[in-house]
Amino acid sequence: MNRRTNIGFDRRVDLAWLDAAAAQVAAGAPTGEIRAYLWSLLEGVVSGDKRNSARGKTVTVLSHIWGEVPGLAVPLRERAAALLGDCTPDERLALHWAMMVGTYPVFTDTAAAVGRLLTLQGNFTLAHLVRRLVYVWGERSTLERAGQRIVRSMVQWGVLRDTTTRGQYRAPSQRRKIGPNVSNVLIEALLVDAEDSSALLGQLTGHPAIFPSNWL
Repeated sequence: MNRRTNIGFDRRVDLAWLDAAAAQVAAGAPTGEIRAYLWSLLEGVVSGDKRNSARGKTVTVLSHIWGEVPGLAVPLRERAAALLGDCTPDERLALHWAMMVGTYPVFTDTAAAVGRLLTLQGNFTLAHLVRRLVYVWGERSTLERAGQRIVRSMVQWGVLRDTTTRGQYRAPSQRRKIGPNVSNVLIEALLVDAEDSSALLGQLTGHPAIFPSNWL
């Protein structure tokens, strides 16, 4: 089965919304309640009152990350949720990151492209990023929007920064640290994305999709 068929992640997602979705999962809320909670949370924050509105689509993205996850990502979600109660802010972001890697292939590919570009040249433009995504996903009308929304989300999370040049981004100087348990969840997320049960450790710990701090 090719997971890289539907883009899906085409909304900007704030860190506080991810925290709220994850907290619902950690509390054992069923998926229907999670969607209802997120719908209420975003009222007046994201426009729309229909399922296909901006608010409805944002709820769908958040729910897919933590609630209605693909079958392969269910064990990943259980392990990530179990760590939420005793983790640092950096670790909580890493757990969100793991869930996005495990549930949205377009997020993984965007993060990997960003990581490679930052390693090569220290910054990147949205246009350059989209060209790399097109190489993997092909020409799609929604691909540029997805890349832009994911990048803007990363800026909101503090793992990317705007530069003085419009449409150009760089990484912040701050490095993020996480413990071994959260590191293991990130490794599992990369395996879920690859639909594989094993891989060389060096390929995982040096994977460009975990660029925010070389977390592993």
